[in-house]
Amino acid sequence: MDKKEILSKAKKEPDEMEYAVLVKALGISTIVIPLLCLFFIIFRILNSNYIISDLIVLVLSQILIQEIYQYIKIKNKKVLFFIIITLMLICLCLINFFNEVSYEGFINFKK
Repeated sequence: MDKKEILSKAKKEPDEMEYAVLVKALGISTIVIPLLCLFFIIFRILNSNYIISDLIVLVLSQILIQEIYQYIKIKNKKVLFFIIITLMLICLCLINFFNEVSYEGFINFKK
């Protein structure tokens, strides 16, 4: 192999530093997004607005995406179990959210 072939192969391989930065960024967002949702949940409860299902769905969706990616890469049955549980919780929260929103919208519409 000559220099040009080695350099061209090295350019095609993913950069380990970029991968490490991506993993770190995703880790930080995994912490920040639930904290922001927790802040908004507390803020809504303090302001007597108890519709928090949408924020819970956001956090659960982030967890679900991570679990799906892990299952695709690892094929662990434990992760599949958590995927099913998370999906069920998302469905329950979505149903609750739509019930709360439609009920409150109906009350405001009648007034």
